[in-house]
Amino acid sequence: MLAVAVGLLAALDRGVASVISPASVVVTLLGVLGVVQGVRYANARRDRKRLPTDPGEPERRAPAAVPGAELDDRIARVASPAPGGYRDRRDLRDRTREVAVAAVARDRNCSRGAAATAVDDGTWTTDPVAAAFFHKRAGYPLRVRLSAALRGRSNYWYGVRAAIDEIERIEEGEP
Repeated sequence: MLAVAVGLLAALDRGVASVISPASVVVTLLGVLGVVQGVRYANARRDRKRLPTDPGEPERRAPAAVPGAELDDRIARVASPAPGGYRDRRDLRDRTREVAVAAVARDRNCSRGAAATAVDDGTWTTDPVAAAFFHKRAGYPLRVRLSAALRGRSNYWYGVRAAIDEIERIEEGEP
């Protein structure tokens, strides 16, 4: 309606038409339209309820596997003084023996057969507990047997720990 009135006024008086340039009129009309829309949206938001947003539950970290935890659990299970578990003990001893043979073969730069002989007869290490773990006829030292009896652990537990420590020492290249 305002545009029609301005148009009629410009048609009747040419002086009004020369003052009004089309570019400024368009820009002015767009500015007025923007202000009117802004006021309209502001009034519409005034009546709305303001509620805080709920951030929800935080993410939980997935538990990470600890390297060697499965082996530690297996050692604890098979090395307990409880009866039974002979096959599990034999399997763990065989797997540990394979690793020991491989470590001795690399360390001494010899064949796997020579390394297996060294592991079987106990000459692969200076630790008597680790040597007794694989040697069929050698017994554990007296101090280990007494410690096992006093602490309620088996000789097997001390043997497997000593063998693993000795393998680790060989792999790290310690003398």
